[in-house]
Amino acid sequence: MAEFEELSQRHLEELSDEQLVEYMRRAREAGRHEAMKPAVAVLVYGYWDNLVNRARLKLRNHADAEDVAAEAVASAIVSAFDGKSVGEFRSWLHTILSRRIADWWQAKEQKLEKTRLPSEHQGDEDVWGREPAVDFEGEALFARDCVRRALEEIEDPRHRRVIDLYVLGRNSAAETAALVGDGMTEANVHQISSRFQRRVRGLLEGGDTSD
Repeated sequence: MAEFEELSQRHLEELSDEQLVEYMRRAREAGRHEAMKPAVAVLVYGYWDNLVNRARLKLRNHADAEDVAAEAVASAIVSAFDGKSVGEFRSWLHTILSRRIADWWQAKEQKLEKTRLPSEHQGDEDVWGREPAVDFEGEALFARDCVRRALEEIEDPRHRRVIDLYVLGRNSAAETAALVGDGMTEANVHQISSRFQRRVRGLLEGGDTSD
């Protein structure tokens, strides 16, 4: 079995996209699939704006686009990524988004059964990894609510700005602290980010969205 050292949330947040993909590859080869989820979450959240913008091309309404992007994020976190490059990760993530957009339109048309993600590669442009045999009917709605709930629970505007700039954006901790100002430090940024992502994962895994 390949040697693998599991990293803390804070260390994962300091890695580049390429390093995160490599970390996931080593975790997979070592059979440490649960250790992949935090790395996937960190990487996926970095593409939030991109996912929302892509969804808006198909849905146009910003609120609907954010909902679908949240479903794509939740689906990606609980899924298995088999690729070995950032390019493959992006293709995989965009494929998940396309499926969630299709689900949205199907729901619009009163079709109750949601589509499932394929588990094989199809063509040169669509590359993604394994997907668990999970029925996303209802599951995706719950996952979307978990992400939205975690965002809505942030009362401090400064903390929300940290999430927007650092977790959902692509600014470094130092850049985020400087942009937020008012005494914000890199350590504060890491703490706020870790707390938010733990909350999302807790809601997804525990299923408790009550106050």
